[in-house]
Amino acid sequence: MAVKQLLRPTNRRMRWLVGLLLVGLFCIQCIPSNPGGHSTVAIAKNASPADSPQRIADLARADHVALLALCRQRYVQNVRDYTCTLIKQERINGALGDEQEIAVKFLEAPFSVAMTWVRNAPLGDKVLYVEGKYDNQMIVRPSNALLRMLAPSVFRKPDGPEAMRNTLRPASTFGFHRGLRDLVAVYEEARKAGDLEQRFGGYATVEGRRAIVLERYLPPKDEYPAWKTLVYIDLEHFVPICIEGYDWQKRLSCRYVYKDIAFNVGLTADDFSPEANGLPLPK
Repeated sequence: MAVKQLLRPTNRRMRWLVGLLLVGLFCIQCIPSNPGGHSTVAIAKNASPADSPQRIADLARADHVALLALCRQRYVQNVRDYTCTLIKQERINGALGDEQEIAVKFLEAPFSVAMTWVRNAPLGDKVLYVEGKYDNQMIVRPSNALLRMLAPSVFRKPDGPEAMRNTLRPASTFGFHRGLRDLVAVYEEARKAGDLEQRFGGYATVEGRRAIVLERYLPPKDEYPAWKTLVYIDLEHFVPICIEGYDWQKRLSCRYVYKDIAFNVGLTADDFSPEANGLPLPK
């Protein structure tokens, strides 16, 4: 009789049994499924069918502008700062310079870039540029020890004559976002003029990173930067981790490789003060 009373489905007992069942299910869900006993937590990424591998390959074959616009959109949504190593080689006034290696810190807002040359520095081996500060001038440390004794640092305009004798792109245009903007601008200008030839360059590996390759060909006009441009888009981060340009004599005119990229490391405006970068404020 006692057993029958216990099993009798009263409302109170039903609520008690349902409660035990829910607690049991919750406990089962909380048990780690991996054999090592460590919890596994998946971090969601901003991915969608619009940027699936197949969609990316289709755009690389048919519409480079749309693919680069997608990269810009992903960048704006996901990135606020990063550090990287830039490998840079440029042909200036017909002469191909030595390959340079530069440690870079970058903050998107306010637009801030700090560069320290590790190898083959030009006239300056440290550069700090913060848009809107110091009358929009860079702070530059001379790479020559004697010049540094005379002036530990100097102000220079990023697109001034002295700076542009040592680079094809000023510091004020640095970064993935502005680089993508400028790439798209040339594409659109050439397409409007009927000059654009775009090709799918297949896949490649750049510094251990998997990339899809865009090939662009342009006729010899003053408004175009190169005959052939190769853009290597990182398939995980959707940024151009390598850009190569070739002139109309089919010589390398520029090559930029971004490696060891670390996004959203927590940089702030304090990381772009002269003191934080070993640069005394010019007098």
